Amino acid sequence: MEITKIRCKVCSSLKEGIILDHYNLKICLTCFPEFFKKRINDTIKKFNMFKFSDTVLIGISGGKDSVSLTKALKDLGYTVKALHINMEIDENSEKTENFVKHFCETEKIELKIIKLQQLFPLPLYKLSRIAKKPLCAVCGTIRRYIMNKEAKEEVIVTGHTLDDEVSFIIKNLIFWNDDLLCRINPVLIEKEGLSRKAKPLCLTTEKETAAFCRILGINYIDTPCTYKSEVYNVFKDITTKLNKNFPGSIIGFYKGYLKRIKKIYPENREIHLLQKCKECGYLTSSDTCSICRLKGKLLEYKDG
Repeated sequence: MEITKIRCKVCSSLKEGIILDHYNLKICLTCFPEFFKKRINDTIKKFNMFKFSDTVLIGISGGKDSVSLTKALKDLGYTVKALHINMEIDENSEKTENFVKHFCETEKIELKIIKLQQLFPLPLYKLSRIAKKPLCAVCGTIRRYIMNKEAKEEVIVTGHTLDDEVSFIIKNLIFWNDDLLCRINPVLIEKEGLSRKAKPLCLTTEKETAAFCRILGINYIDTPCTYKSEVYNVFKDITTKLNKNFPGSIIGFYKGYLKRIKKIYPENREIHLLQKCKECGYLTSSDTCSICRLKGKLLEYKDG
């Protein structure tokens, strides 16, 4: 995001700042961090995500979104715990883990680290072959499983931005994936076996998280995942181009989708889809959850 001389709409000063086209807002570098944090706090209140009396467990990857959100929630006064899942993909995984450790030590945030090998004895690419599913799908399944297992009384918080949410909606609309479309919401309420999940950045763009880190001098890991899905990149690019050519379009689309979602899908649709896994008790849409099925295939792989 380009820094230029502007007249700040917040403090009326003429100084260096940035232009947020999707808000039609010019804001100086001094005012932006508080604007960013207020935006997050307003989103939390708007969707009744959690309260100051709650403890939030944030999945911190080391990227700009999760890092900026962790910093903002801590500064706002929320009780924050962090969980980093090291998928042990390559040498960058250790670099990222060390960065997250340093960041959380600096911010005095409690951190727990879980490595893939604590759950599975094989690397991710082999698990993907055994499961016969894309790497991204297997990685996401494992991460969600670990987050739910680690969250006790905490609210699970992720760094999904407005860009992520809109990309996900467009992709699933193209393929009419009703089972996923019905679950797109800024907050998923807790139910037996699953903790409450919240996305405080759902109305915040990636450009804003990057600007927040840049202005405050917060480092983050900017190395893209080696196994990032090409499908993900396609729809992310569509979202980026939409917001660039039609500022404000993606936030309008997202808010419009949330207004219509209850008319399209019954509120209790997701509850009827889920049941307890017969092996571990984790809520799933089938008799056995994806993790237990993967463990079963892993045993067959070893025996074979």
